[in-house]
Order: sequence, then structure tokens, then C-alpha cells
Amino acid sequence: MSNNFPHSMPPQGNMPLNQQQNQSALGGQYGAPASSGYAPVPQPQQGQSAPGGQYGAPAGSGYAPVPQPGASDVPQPQEASVPQPQPARSYAPTASTGQSFGTSAQIPAPDPMTRFEPEAQFTPSFQSFVNTAPTMPGPSAAQYPQAAPQQVQAWAMPTTAKKAPVFEAVVIGVGAALMLVGISGFLFASGPFLGLLLAICCLIPLAITLTFLQFVDRFEPEPWWTKIAALLWGGGVAIFFGIISNEIAGSVIASATGSEAAGQIFMVVVAAPVGEEFLKALGVLVIVMMRRNSISSPLDGLVYAGYSAAGFLVVEDFTYFVRGAYAGQFAQMFMMRVFLGVFGHIMYTSCTGWAIGWAATRTRSVGTGIGVSLLGYLIGVTMHGVWNGSSVISGSRGGFLLLYFIIQVPLFCGWLFFVSRAMRRERRDIAAGLMPYVNQGWILPSEVQMVCDPAARRNALSWVASGGPEAKRAMKSFMNNLASLGLDQVIMNVRGPEPGRIEDTQQKVQEATTQRQTFQALMGIRPM
Repeated sequence: MSNNFPHSMPPQGNMPLNQQQNQSALGGQYGAPASSGYAPVPQPQQGQSAPGGQYGAPAGSGYAPVPQPGASDVPQPQEASVPQPQPARSYAPTASTGQSFGTSAQIPAPDPMTRFEPEAQFTPSFQSFVNTAPTMPGPSAAQYPQAAPQQVQAWAMPTTAKKAPVFEAVVIGVGAALMLVGISGFLFASGPFLGLLLAICCLIPLAITLTFLQFVDRFEPEPWWTKIAALLWGGGVAIFFGIISNEIAGSVIASATGSEAAGQIFMVVVAAPVGEEFLKALGVLVIVMMRRNSISSPLDGLVYAGYSAAGFLVVEDFTYFVRGAYAGQFAQMFMMRVFLGVFGHIMYTSCTGWAIGWAATRTRSVGTGIGVSLLGYLIGVTMHGVWNGSSVISGSRGGFLLLYFIIQVPLFCGWLFFVSRAMRRERRDIAAGLMPYVNQGWILPSEVQMVCDPAARRNALSWVASGGPEAKRAMKSFMNNLASLGLDQVIMNVRGPEPGRIEDTQQKVQEATTQRQTFQALMGIRPM
């Protein structure tokens, strides 16, 4: 068995003396001491074998028998093992009925004080949703723990040193500096009063796009520092070098053809889509390379691409608003940029971002990953070119609006459908990756459902809100850790076990256990 995951408790000879003396008292739920107040696990009738055993979980957990010394092929450590998180237990008191549910958790009795009744099994609709998920390997796979651990002393819980976001700090600093350089000329030209007014106008499309991206990213949210870095990459690095590349391309074509108009058309229809989409997506590629273990699904690449595009959008909007204000066309420009094209940049760049995320998490083949990424990039460039080209070939405002409703509206609806399917697939993959943890007793089926099912998630957050802000934060962190844990397992099922990701999953299990204990305590849930 792999040493990358926690094992069961060490043999009795390696336990401290006080634990050896109390060993005979074990037998409470999940291997807790009998005096701890946990509800006893139903014992099998005489002549009937103990339930479980398929995944090697301890009998005290109600999932499977405890492997006896000498009868298990799982090597035991010779020294005290690293303390592990406790397995999941029901949120409401359990009653000893003598009934076993095999590898599922026991059905808890309803608690009228909490009004929250975790189910021991999935609802039929959610079970149908889970059945569409990919097949995961058995618990013998290297990335899964082999048994739910017994209770450990809280004082021994290790703490992990938090790493400073150096990469994000560098990108944020460079992006902010380049953003100021890029808009400095427009700031001086507009003056302080007009510049402040136009900057406030730019916050409207930024708020719309960021709200949408937060909605997309709510089930397994990415770190805020990294999302801010992506935002300033787009608003600083991408737009700074994008302006330079556009001007160079337009000048080259104008010199080659002897026509300024030809150079301008080439710059708008060809050079801008090709260069800008490459520079915005380059930020996503850098994030994937530097934060490899933080990328859990193709949707993560889409989200980072959206933030990069949103940063690009807000700075570009400011430059357009300044020009429109001096040309007396601010209202027309505001309508065009905010109401008609607010999602344009996000829609184009997200195609490349999703493809990069897919290449990083859903295939082992480098060639396939590069091919899919290039395809996503070409789709984004094409859509960007069609938008820019519409303003060139339409010839009038009415012609542009006609092309907008014929071409852009169907493209936008198709993109929204694609994003919704990507979100659904991510939730399905989370459920698939968590199922072996359910079978081994680490988490409850109801916990998987409240992580993956929007209605169950809303119900859980509404319930825990009565426990105060700390309880709600603990619940959100608990669900986020479980979501990330499930996606990590799907990645390793495709790409094979990764030492760094395995280490992260161990830490996430420990954090999720602590967070569960926190919100349970704040909600007044005590073991029976």
C-alpha cells in the first residue's frame, strides 16, 4: 500500500501506555472510546458476519471490520503515525437499531433542535446525476486512503506553514504598473474630474463580469490572490503589449500596401484578435504552470481566462470612453461597450482558458493537450474577429445591430450553454471523486450532495447561518475542500498519482475534518 496516505492506528505495542490501558474500552462509533459519548455501532447477530470489509474500514465506524493483527496485508508503521482527521459522523444523534447499511453511513435520527437531517443515502434525482459520472478506481488505488482512521489526540494535529503568494504578488505589481503606464496618457488628457467619472462608468461592466465569474466559480472557488493576479495580467500586461503589437501590425500593413485604411482594417479585424487573445490566454498558461496543483478542472482555466479578459476589458473601456467623450459620442460608446459587448472579451478568451484547463487536467497526452488548446484559441480569435469585423462591414448603426442579432446573440447563447454544461460536469466529477471516501467512512453521502447539488448547498448554508458568521465560514470552507478533494482524485484517475497533489489531498482531508467539527460545535451538535 502506498505511504502517501494515512493508515490505520499503529499496533498496540507502539501505543502510549495510557492508550494501551484504554484499548479495551474501544468500540464506540468510529473507534472512539466508549466514554466519549459516541453512539454505539449496531453489532451483528450471533452467527452473522460483521458488515463491510470491502474497503478495509474499521468495524467501529460502522462501515467494515477492523483488520486484525497478522490477518491484514496492510503494512503497519513501527512508530506513532502522524495524527489523522476523524471520519465523518452524522449531524444528528443516531439510534442503535441493529440495522447495517453496508458501506453507507447510518441513518441519523432527526434533531428537532437543528432542523437539519443528513440523509444516509442520496436522493433519487441526485443518484441519477452521480450515475452519469466517470467510473473511479477502487480504494486500492494509490491516491486513496485505505481506511478511515480512529480518533486521535487533538494536541498532536500537525499544522502546515502557509506559503506566501510570491508569484501572485509579482504579477499583481507588474500588472498594476503597466496598467498605470497604459492609461496615464488618457488620464492626463481627460483631466481629474472627467477621468474619475469615466473610471466609475468602467466599474459597471467590471461588476457585471466579475459577478458572473463568481457565480461560475462558486462550487470549487479559486484562490482570490490568483484571480486578482489574472485580472491585473489582463489589465496590465496583456493590454500594454497588445497596444504595441496592434500598432506595429497596422503600421507594417499600411507601409506594405500604401494605404492607411488597409492598415487600420487589418489591425482591427486580424491583428487585434490574434495578438490580444494570445496575450490574455498567456496569463492563464502562466498560472497553470506556476500553480499546477491549484488547477482542478477545465472550468478553472475558464475562470482564470475570464478574469484576465475582465481586466483587459475595463482598461480598454476607459480608453474608448475617453475617446468617445471628446468626440461627443460617449452615450453611443457606453451602449456599445456595456450593453452589447460586455461579455465579448470573456467569451473569446474563455474558449482558450477552458481548453488549457482541459489539457492540464483531463489528458495525459501532451500532443492532444496542445491541439485542444490551439483549437480553443482559434475559436476565440474567430469570434473576436467576427465582432470587430461587424463594425467594419456593417457601414451603419442599423446594419451593425442587424449583424449583432443574427450572429452575436446566437453565439452568446451557445457560449452560455457551454459554460452551464462545464459547471454541471465539474459538479458531477466532484461527486465521482468523493464516492470512495463515502464508501470508506471519511464523509457522508449527504455531505457529497450538499457540495454538488445547488439546492442542497443552499439548504446547508441557510441552516448553518443561524450559527453565526464563523459557522458559515467553516461550512463554506468544508464544502470547498471536499469539492477540491473530489476533483483532485478525478485528475489522478486520468493522469496518474501526483506526489504534490496527493500531499494536498491529505491536507484538505485534515482541514475539512477540522471545519466540520467547527460548524457542528457552533450549531450545538454533540456526539451521543
